[in-house]
Amino acid sequence: MNRPERTIFARLNLGAFLSFLVVGLPLPVLPLYIHDTLGYGAVVVGACVGTHFLAAVLFRARAGRLADIWGARHTVHAGFLLMGCSGLPYILVDWSLCPEILKLPLIIASRCSLGIGHSMVGTGSIAWGLGLLGPPHAAAVVAWSGVAMYAGIGFGSPIGLVLRNAGGPALLGLACCLLPALSALSVRPMREIPVLRQAEGTTTAGILRQVARSGICLALNGVGNSVVGAFISLYFASLDWDHAAFALSCFGFAFVAGRIFCGGFHSATGERRAAACAFALELAGLTMTAALPFPAASFIGVSLVGFGCSLVFPALAVALLRRLPNEVRGTALGCFTAFQDISFAVTGPLTGLLVPGFGYASVFYAAAACAALGFILVSTGFERR
Repeated sequence: MNRPERTIFARLNLGAFLSFLVVGLPLPVLPLYIHDTLGYGAVVVGACVGTHFLAAVLFRARAGRLADIWGARHTVHAGFLLMGCSGLPYILVDWSLCPEILKLPLIIASRCSLGIGHSMVGTGSIAWGLGLLGPPHAAAVVAWSGVAMYAGIGFGSPIGLVLRNAGGPALLGLACCLLPALSALSVRPMREIPVLRQAEGTTTAGILRQVARSGICLALNGVGNSVVGAFISLYFASLDWDHAAFALSCFGFAFVAGRIFCGGFHSATGERRAAACAFALELAGLTMTAALPFPAASFIGVSLVGFGCSLVFPALAVALLRRLPNEVRGTALGCFTAFQDISFAVTGPLTGLLVPGFGYASVFYAAAACAALGFILVSTGFERR
């Protein structure tokens, strides 16, 4: 990249990093607040955490379509606004006059706003980067967008606990309001990309059919990600372990390390082999987390899961974008990523059903089974048929 391209690249990823701190901030706080303060069970905890991803999946294809027909820049800025609005309910639930009956609905509203904003920023920023930097840098744009987003989640988790301990949910909510504003400032000088004319008869449904097989593999990859985010705090608490936030940070930092040090792995080995290796790492990490009952094993296990998750998306996405025209890249990315969002949305409540009868370790075994299935599918070339 030349200097102007590096500046665009840096600004775009800084904006993604700052905004995705808002995704990470509530992760270690929200399950404990719903379970311990509001008194709800594991299924409700999983459902509330998963609401974020349900909102994202319902809007993800629309976010991609908006990036194609409205412009990626406008889509990203609208996403920042919605992510900032997600902080307001945390301020309200900490207000002494807020009725108890309204606190859970307010949290759900926050998760919905965050999910829609997440989908617009996540899809729009990749489409924006691809449009500004071009196909030669597609792999870097896809890989480093994930670095920025998961770095935000990884750093956000411990910061969220510090803010909760220092000022309660209100301080957490204030931070969630302010960070997307800083993101908007970081990308403000960047220009919009031209909106390309789409071929007649192009529909979201048609694009969805083209990405479905790759999307199924991506959904299986998302199960391990989801159970770590939704249940690692409660898993640690059930065993009287400390440092659950550190486990979440291990996941985030391992994800970032995978993208930094192995971002070109799929170019050297081929997308299918890279995805298979990634699923094997996830399988090992999830099994270790569930089977070995001491904290160090869980720290290593979730790190392996994060490292594996980091390799699947770019490998499948780059192969997919190579097969599709540029004018539908936003919609294609939106539909493709929607499969991951579906996984995130349903994994929490479905695996939460296992907890009363089998304990928290069971959710990690279930995720390991999904990783094994993902390994089989990509090894046999299912996503390319």
